[in-house]
Amino acid sequence: MRDEKHPNRIVIHVAGVDRPGVTARLTEIIAEENATLVNIGQSVLHGYLTLSAIVDIPSSSNALRQVLFAASELGLRLEVSAFQPAEARSTAESPALCVTVLGELSDGKAVGRITKAMADNGMNIGEIRSLSDEGLSGLELIADIGALEGSDTQLGELRGMFLKLGTELGVDLAVQRDDIFRRNKRLVCMDVDSTFVKGEFIDELAGLVGVKEEVAAITARAMRGELNFKNALAERVKLLEGLPLSKAKALADKFELTPGADRFVKVLKSLGYRVGLVSGGFDFFVEELKARFGLDFAFSNELEVQDGVITGRVHGSVVDGERKAQVLKDMAKVYKCRLEQTVAIGDGANDMLMLQAAGLGIAFRAKPKLQEVAHMSLNHHERLDTLLFLMGFSTRDIATVT
Repeated sequence: MRDEKHPNRIVIHVAGVDRPGVTARLTEIIAEENATLVNIGQSVLHGYLTLSAIVDIPSSSNALRQVLFAASELGLRLEVSAFQPAEARSTAESPALCVTVLGELSDGKAVGRITKAMADNGMNIGEIRSLSDEGLSGLELIADIGALEGSDTQLGELRGMFLKLGTELGVDLAVQRDDIFRRNKRLVCMDVDSTFVKGEFIDELAGLVGVKEEVAAITARAMRGELNFKNALAERVKLLEGLPLSKAKALADKFELTPGADRFVKVLKSLGYRVGLVSGGFDFFVEELKARFGLDFAFSNELEVQDGVITGRVHGSVVDGERKAQVLKDMAKVYKCRLEQTVAIGDGANDMLMLQAAGLGIAFRAKPKLQEVAHMSLNHHERLDTLLFLMGFSTRDIATVT
């Protein structure tokens, strides 16, 4: 249906080989011929230009004729259609979601299944952005959600559906609101064990006193949410009684980082993010990581030590799930940012409250219980810096600061 309020409004679509000056020439004509540019959008993919413009052209104007001539001279294909007001919903009327896809996408199978699922759920894709320079391994799909309200409940249902689909396709899929907070995160709070570093540090400490198998079994149950974290920590620490602190520190010095952890921190710090660690592990290890990477904060448990030997007790309050969530909130206040601007990353059940409190909660190769509540999950990539793509950075963005 033609817009009765704007009877002279049309939509111009231009496509062809890109060259300098195309947009300038078309907009010059609009100005010279007394037309009005209402809106314009343009993209270039591998040298091929696609440009669309909404223009008001008075009946006395020669703008359309001149645009046709210019397009022909420039070797561009041009299409003109009547403006349809029903298709021009405002941003407020049409909330959008960002669906991020990471994995091997070049055969088109995963992209086809994902975009069909989006369409089946009333999502209309308005923009697709590649996150990779060579090979198709990452995409952002921005879509309005049609008749959906975009409530937390609906978003949770979509995340569950895409998590299942991603598992089936062998790709990582993330869904989040495409709003100002998605593009303006300022603070990142990470778990340590099995997130910033590989494996569980307390399990390896237990190996030094011959009780690794026993401690590892307790750790696994605690991370799955089957045990009370404080009780599980006390039980494991008691088994470390008699371990010289010097041996524990020597283990900390050679403990292996998760691949990509150093690059992840470097990129974020270069861009002005506040980055820190919050761990159910131990202070001497976590503080060393903080110093090594120049992190902004670190919170962890303090092992009681007497005469250079671990007593088997924790000194002070325990950093459990509730404490982790509170640290995130406290650091947001300290660094004067909204919770919507925070990112929390973890892998175990004791990270649930922290991830739920954050503006973006990411489950990194996590236990199922955490994935159920996380805003997004990464299951098919081992590198921590892959999370940069989930935060909206492209390969080109990352290259500029590394």
